[in-house]
Amino acid sequence: MKTFAALLLVLGTVSLGWAGGSLSEQEQLRIIEDYMLVTGQVPPGSSALGYSHDDSLPSPPVKCGTPAILEFVTNYERLDRDLLKSLGVQVLGRPTMLTDSVDSPQGLFRVHYTTIGFDALSGGVATAVKVADIMDSVYAHIVDTLGYPPPPQDGYEPGGDEKYDVYMLNLGRVYYGQTFTDSLGYPTPRQATSFIELNARPEQLHGYENQPMDAIRVTAAHELFHAVQFGVDWREAEDTGSSFERRYWMEMSAVWMEEEIYDDINDYYTYLEYFFNVPEWSLQQFAGTSDLHPYASCVFPIYLSERFGRDIVRDIWLLCGQLGIGPSFLRAADSAIWETSGHTQNWVTAMSEFALWNYLTGERADLTVWDGFDNQLVPGYSEKEAYPPIPYEKLHAYYQYPVVVESHTNEQQSPRHNGAYYLSLFELASASVVHDTTTWVCDTGAGEFPNCSDSFQVRDTLGWGPPWHSYTVHVDTFFNVYLGLGGGKWGSPTLPWGWGVNIIYQFEEALDSLIVDRFVAPDRATLKIDLLDHTQYQSLTFILTPASADRSYYENFVRRIRLVGYRIGENSYDSTKINLPAALLDPYPNPVVVAEMDRPRVTFRLRVPTDETSFPIYGFPFTEDDPYLQVDVYTIAGERVKSVDNITWRETRDGVFFTEWDLTNESGDEVAAGVYLVYGKLLSRAKRGVVLLEDRTKVVVIR
Repeated sequence: MKTFAALLLVLGTVSLGWAGGSLSEQEQLRIIEDYMLVTGQVPPGSSALGYSHDDSLPSPPVKCGTPAILEFVTNYERLDRDLLKSLGVQVLGRPTMLTDSVDSPQGLFRVHYTTIGFDALSGGVATAVKVADIMDSVYAHIVDTLGYPPPPQDGYEPGGDEKYDVYMLNLGRVYYGQTFTDSLGYPTPRQATSFIELNARPEQLHGYENQPMDAIRVTAAHELFHAVQFGVDWREAEDTGSSFERRYWMEMSAVWMEEEIYDDINDYYTYLEYFFNVPEWSLQQFAGTSDLHPYASCVFPIYLSERFGRDIVRDIWLLCGQLGIGPSFLRAADSAIWETSGHTQNWVTAMSEFALWNYLTGERADLTVWDGFDNQLVPGYSEKEAYPPIPYEKLHAYYQYPVVVESHTNEQQSPRHNGAYYLSLFELASASVVHDTTTWVCDTGAGEFPNCSDSFQVRDTLGWGPPWHSYTVHVDTFFNVYLGLGGGKWGSPTLPWGWGVNIIYQFEEALDSLIVDRFVAPDRATLKIDLLDHTQYQSLTFILTPASADRSYYENFVRRIRLVGYRIGENSYDSTKINLPAALLDPYPNPVVVAEMDRPRVTFRLRVPTDETSFPIYGFPFTEDDPYLQVDVYTIAGERVKSVDNITWRETRDGVFFTEWDLTNESGDEVAAGVYLVYGKLLSRAKRGVVLLEDRTKVVVIR
């Protein structure tokens, strides 16, 4: 067992400003056991403290003990002192029992080691010299080549100078290395001095039995980048509201630095399945200090650096420092993407493209993909052939139609915030062809997605208003997909900036080539994708990314949001309503015979244009182009009588908007019998008053 000098007052000083509410005994035991595990005070796999966790050694190993150390440090003042004493916890500082040391060639590092006992360094002084040279090389790349600020200097004993201290200790088969913060004596609370511990027996790590120095290399890159992070903002973490703080950006970017410096070692390949096997998980997933997801999520900074240039990772970290004590990652990343892309991309569009890159790995890496968003080929990762593919079961594939899946009743159908959901349709030619002799009844039921069935008489209940709004639907060949976002009716709650959608078209005639339609949907939209000839496709894949750089949204809604609802299959479209122009339809009744009416009034109907699939261009549920109307009534002599602008109801499927005139003037007096001129306008709210329709008609009032 290792022995250390006590840290004295350092941890108590570090914890100021972090103390929150009390922790449960279970939480405290978890924090303490994780800390004791990484510092060698309990053997791996044990549960000496009574806290229940997996007693098997992780495979692959946990790359880094730093999160467990920082969690102990930041919660130290919330831990029960009697509990600490009863468990025999040693609050550890810099190791003092390593009697030998070498300085690096550039004089930047001092590597401490021993050749005897439990912590004996494999290879002895020769290995220590190699480690010192590796540290210089890693420093040169991070600081001199990439332009990061150097880690803060400390002057701590042993060493007594400004050389950065690296300690070679036997960390077992569980950890590659770890970075401790001392922070005492540094002037600002977000910056901290530190020291590194590297595994003195790297040959015992999985996969490095015959190449132990490669384990040292990637760990040196990983841990020294942590030391640099500690000089920018060592408190860059997402507070979960309990004892655990997610340091996902620290870990994923530290693994990225391994690949940046040692591109040929590819240690991170071992961890990628922990990302690609669960694409629906949030990029911010970090369930505990042994969670391997953040290491696998290194593909995100890899995507950023290959898409926007490697400086963007540094820009995000420096912005995190400028924004103050964390969490700042989401805001910093959104800002860096916006600036680096020349104001053409942001967090939402980048997350959408990131999810597309993640689809094009492994067996799908050879596909040629044309992206309509950027009007260019999608390069994908430079090493995409070596990455695992997203598993088949995570593509949520369907082969028979129609199918209805409503994720509000099935959490497995819901991606998490800043995650991705893949929906694939195959054998589209097997979908039956619908002819105009078939009719359908379409009913929204309890406000969910349309549910259609065969019938001889068609009644459309998508329209609003009295039953007489029903009409017959003439059905031609048609295939559609509805995609919805939200936890309640028609997409509530909403996202601040919308959500990303990729539609990947794979044609029967060119199976190795894909076309991608990539866009950002409105924040609470239900999208309707229409396919007039679905038989031309071998497959269709929809990638939904409910992404947002708004941390408060993530915190408030991650546990209750349901993000996907869709209907796939043949549905009605009316061949008599294709490409209809906007129009002010005939008022009714006309003439208006007041003596025959209990409630005298006349109804005006204004119709928006329809597209080639018979659906209205504006106002179909539920788009942001929801029109508003204005109807002005004049006498035959041109004198203004009254204006009405309220929508009393609308036929949503037809795109027809209704308003009523109660046959009174602006003063509320009944108008006389005669002929009246009616001028109608339909305007777009989203386009700030753009006139969609301007038309006129006449109405006759008989008394």
